[in-house]
Amino acid sequence: MQRFMALVAVIPTLLLADAHAQSARDEPYSPAREVPQEDLPTGNVTFVQPNVRLSNGDLVYAHVAPEHMPWRISISKPKQPPKYGSTSKAREVAIEAMRIWETAIQPILPWFKLEFVDDDPQAPVQVAWKRKIVGPWAGFGRIEYRNADGKAWIGGHMEVSTTPSSFTTLTIDEVRLVVAHEFGHVLGLGHCLDCDSAMNYSWATRERVLVTDLDVRTFVDLVKIPIGAPAEQVGAR
Repeated sequence: MQRFMALVAVIPTLLLADAHAQSARDEPYSPAREVPQEDLPTGNVTFVQPNVRLSNGDLVYAHVAPEHMPWRISISKPKQPPKYGSTSKAREVAIEAMRIWETAIQPILPWFKLEFVDDDPQAPVQVAWKRKIVGPWAGFGRIEYRNADGKAWIGGHMEVSTTPSSFTTLTIDEVRLVVAHEFGHVLGLGHCLDCDSAMNYSWATRERVLVTDLDVRTFVDLVKIPIGAPAEQVGAR
């Protein structure tokens, strides 16, 4: 993988979490499709892909829209501090990582606005700090979608561990990078291997970038698709 557009720096000892499509009824998750090497985005092409699997097995597209703004995100301080930083600093850099997406997206979509709160179970997006995440992951993120009374509810869930293994404690910079990548999943983006993108997750890459133009263009393409549109209706992108 090349680089993460938004904030994804290499963590040599672990992989970043995989994107997952979520059922509208909290069914088990299914991994999002990784873009094959021969299908990597070029020119104005982006890596939009269906991101939610419904209870009937259908894959659909979901994303935030102006009516969901400001998108409230609940994030508290972790119980375990990162290396070279406090728990307060960990929360601060996690918010900074998500703000990078906001800053990159707003020039094209001025309605995109985030609001951060502390420990609000009613917020549509929940960020949970974990002592350890099942598997070799430092983070996990997904978009969530429900259709209630004809209205689309869009939320998200993110988990981040400052101590993903018995021998590893993330630094402040690594926390920032992991959150930037996982928030891309919360926004509905999947992985794009070997792209100049925040959503490129190869652990072996030594250099990563923050949110790039490719990430922004992919998100913009995603929001052009009607919420809940079936994958077969939209077609491969």
